[in-house]
Amino acid sequence: MYRMKEFAAMTGLPQSKIRFYEKQGLLLSDRQENSYRVFTPEDAFRSNAFRVLLQYGFSVGEAVAMLDAKQGTHEFGQSLLEQREKLLREADLIAYRLRRLDSALDLVNSEHSLEFELVDAHDQLYINASHGRDFSISLENEKTIAEYYDLLSVTSCARIIKKADLIDGSSTVDPDYVVTMTEHEKHRLSADARKQVTRLCLGKCIRFRRQVTRTESVRKETFHALFGYLEDHGYEIRGDVILFPSFLNLDGQGSDIETLYVPVS
Repeated sequence: MYRMKEFAAMTGLPQSKIRFYEKQGLLLSDRQENSYRVFTPEDAFRSNAFRVLLQYGFSVGEAVAMLDAKQGTHEFGQSLLEQREKLLREADLIAYRLRRLDSALDLVNSEHSLEFELVDAHDQLYINASHGRDFSISLENEKTIAEYYDLLSVTSCARIIKKADLIDGSSTVDPDYVVTMTEHEKHRLSADARKQVTRLCLGKCIRFRRQVTRTESVRKETFHALFGYLEDHGYEIRGDVILFPSFLNLDGQGSDIETLYVPVS
């Protein structure tokens, strides 16, 4: 029998974690008459087996349940296969996050000048959180919005600027706030969510990158360079525009780098 301090040294587990694992049912220590906790070598073996399951990515609760289940069964092997599929999905999402991070680093290290490029953009599937500044639609779309946010690696916060709003004679635009993903990722959504989303057809677009403050972002004057570029190159706006803020100016006190995809013909 080993006291807490000895057991911690044997297993490399902090005493606080040993107490936590006791509460989770992994370790069932005995108490001596003097109230000291004592552990057996079997507890150490059980702890190491438990660690292997944690290495496989199982949660604490899942690992404890698997230790207490009958080993070598079809169900046990199936649990390992399901965990492998789960880790593959997580690895896929991590790859997305790395690409997002690389893109943010490129923006941080760029010279922040106006940038125009003709691109073939993927269509977007979006769910409205607002119509302009009216966010009441978010209650109707609450479940789908939450589903999008659970997929943050592949979804983005964006704004949709209606074509009519962009080209009218007003001094500002009133964009819809949306959460969006590329159309080819729709398999990640539930059937109910796919019924609620709206498809934004992009295709041939001018990608316009600019650096503006949040206040400037809605002013039509900050689109003058875009209008000039379209006119100089003989392009006409074909549909609604999607704007992706980078949120690299998190406190909102300075300027942010925004990327707009403008469908053109």
